[in-house]
Amino acid sequence: MNLHSLEKISRIKVVRCVLTLFLVLCLSTAGLAQTNNGGNNTGGNNQNNNQQNAGGITIDADGVIAAPFRITQNSKQLNQRRLQAIAAQSLPGDVNQKSEFRKISLVQLEKVCQELKEKNQPIPPEVQYLAGLWRIDYLFVDREKNDLIIAGPAEGFAANAQNRVVGVETGRPPIRLDDLVIAFQSQDRGLTTGCSFDAKPQNLARMNEYIRRTNSASSAATAATRFKTMAQILGMQDVSVSGVPAGSHYARILVEADYMLKRISIGLEPSGIREIKSHLATLRGGGNSTQRWWFTPLYDAFTTTAERDAFQFSGQRLQMMSQEEFVNTAGQRTDAAQTRLSTTKYAQQFTKHFAKLADQHPTFAELQSITDLTVLAALIRKENLDQRVGWEHRFFSTASDYLVPAGNIPKQVPTAMNYKKAGRLMICLVGGGVTVNARAVVNQTEFVTSRDNSLDEKKTSVLERGQDKTVRWWWD
Repeated sequence: MNLHSLEKISRIKVVRCVLTLFLVLCLSTAGLAQTNNGGNNTGGNNQNNNQQNAGGITIDADGVIAAPFRITQNSKQLNQRRLQAIAAQSLPGDVNQKSEFRKISLVQLEKVCQELKEKNQPIPPEVQYLAGLWRIDYLFVDREKNDLIIAGPAEGFAANAQNRVVGVETGRPPIRLDDLVIAFQSQDRGLTTGCSFDAKPQNLARMNEYIRRTNSASSAATAATRFKTMAQILGMQDVSVSGVPAGSHYARILVEADYMLKRISIGLEPSGIREIKSHLATLRGGGNSTQRWWFTPLYDAFTTTAERDAFQFSGQRLQMMSQEEFVNTAGQRTDAAQTRLSTTKYAQQFTKHFAKLADQHPTFAELQSITDLTVLAALIRKENLDQRVGWEHRFFSTASDYLVPAGNIPKQVPTAMNYKKAGRLMICLVGGGVTVNARAVVNQTEFVTSRDNSLDEKKTSVLERGQDKTVRWWWD
């Protein structure tokens, strides 16, 4: 089959063949559990920061990522009784209770953390995992007690068979203290958080040259060999993390979620959701494609009170975006003028069913959580809520060595490959990442004043905690 000049069209050639290939520019990092035995070793600077295989990939000391795992289902497919037994042994009884509306005082939480550090004590599981809170639904301003309070559903938690901390009933990981601290620090500095992975331009150029020299028709076996050679030419992909410490759990979730997205898209990992197939399975051959997929926040309108002292979060938190790209002879990538329908439809399909996917896979649930935390920090900053209650959160801003354990930093990942039989060869380079621009979320998302008294009544019920003379950092 005759091809147009690659230099003229600045894109990867399409040749007649019997295979469709995906060469994936991908990276990963593990969303690590910080416990070994049901959360007994979750504390501060006494943590084992080298747990590199807790329900996810591995990262060696050189920052090279490997993926020896298969995506696991939620706790319904695991030994729930085991989780319940571990949680009963390792957690205070009240923390281990399911609650649809658990409240956490951010001001008191910081004080508890500071006291623990002053006493040179490790952070206990109930503090490290925010009393089992797994989603932020509300933010309340307590001007009388100079406090900010978050609230949402919670439950007991324990480390599952993959050493990942999950809720004993829902299987969703609880929100983490270190992720909260990182979110506040990133928004204090006005940063956009995210990750990306990219092939080296010189390797892209070399691959283009290889395609130019081997553009003749071939058998399936020969084509498969060429595909493996292309993957070798592309080699290691560079990993970059922005806005957060690269060795933090927050960063690891950004990277792992994006890596899992790529592996699902090319059929190397099952989604576990009937509605989400691999993109590779939906293709019928024809055309060439360089694609980029990435996650960005997706929230519905924030509901607030007339005095803007209570806020309700809603929406699925994240969406998948898509963009076709061209790669020129120098290995430079640019956005295409149009994105093919199959690429757009796949992104829409992934977004439509993402909430169900997050219920199934802890990595995507944790991506929702860190997005919630970052938007929370941006909302507090935008509305000056910390100033309104006189909270400077200095300890959260300065005690990273105690509050934020550091693991190996992801730096590189090998090119992954998958292919299927089709009418003709399609080479697809998949890039992307995760971008959480929380300031844009709170600036661009609509704020709607509640039309009834329901949010005011809920705020009142939360602030009535004063009937309990004991000052607690969380309560039901």
